[in-house]
Amino acid sequence: MAWRIVTTATMGPHEGAITRLEAEGCVIDRLPADATAWTPELIARFAPTADAYVGTFRGVALTRQVLEASPRVRVATSPIIGVEHIDVAAATDLGIVVTHGAIAENFEGMAEAGVMLIAALRKALAGKVASMGAGQWKAGPVGSMVAGATIGLVGLGRIGRGVAKRLQGWDARIIAHDPYVTAAQAAEAGVGLVDFDTLFQQSDVVLTLVTLTPETHHILGERALSLMKPTASVINIGRGGCVDEAALVRALDEGRIAGAAIDTWEVEPPPLDHPLRNHPKVIATSHNVGHSAELYDALPEAAAQSTLSALRGETPLYARNPVVLPLWRERIAAIEARGA
Repeated sequence: MAWRIVTTATMGPHEGAITRLEAEGCVIDRLPADATAWTPELIARFAPTADAYVGTFRGVALTRQVLEASPRVRVATSPIIGVEHIDVAAATDLGIVVTHGAIAENFEGMAEAGVMLIAALRKALAGKVASMGAGQWKAGPVGSMVAGATIGLVGLGRIGRGVAKRLQGWDARIIAHDPYVTAAQAAEAGVGLVDFDTLFQQSDVVLTLVTLTPETHHILGERALSLMKPTASVINIGRGGCVDEAALVRALDEGRIAGAAIDTWEVEPPPLDHPLRNHPKVIATSHNVGHSAELYDALPEAAAQSTLSALRGETPLYARNPVVLPLWRERIAAIEARGA
């Protein structure tokens, strides 16, 4: 049978996933380019015949209402690692597997970027570049060594472990706070596990590396910033909402911390007049600091393969909600039993 794939008007750099699915005989149904939300008309037009949803779905999120109106859907695939625009809880309740771009090139690229930003902040790279651009010579900030510094990781998942691995041999102390990791697991990664307050009090650089949940929203906020040394810096390569940007601006402007590197933002893209975009103490990037040609080559194939595997009833490699798999198999059996 020809699977029907519902996607967005354009997939941008991930369009190769759609090309690959078309080559496998899938029928592609694209949402209108001007769609900004799922209207009842769009749901009636696309949901009943969809076998899969593939896309980031920014602005037209896959809500519970859409998924409930999709009796044939087996899988919702985000070509990137983020799934903020897919109601994963609803998909899990309904027996729909969600896949995402959790490939090695993603985690390794972000770990590389994390170490790069640690060194850049410690060496005061932004200030030195600005000084040179202003026509000065050896007039920029001096900076500090990474050796001897304490690096704090808020979250010790795959990116955090990758950062810790790459810092081995830098003679830095690495600590982490992660309630889902044991001290033995942290020690195996060369990391000391500490409580939340200790991490912020002792770290010279803090990296937020957690996903955005109600518990992690503004985890790096006024209170956490108040615990930090005035010589310390923060890096956010996790999710934008994990950092209270207004509190961060105040801490920078008042000299309560020394600098920041921000790649993910509370609102993306941030407004042109956002005070962190051109702040003299900030390295600002547009949610792409860890991206690479290798990543963009690999993501479309991973998205297509995950989608095809799920459509065929095979366990996809990059399931975001693996807990759903037993119910997902029941859903597939029911779909096939009614001949959908």
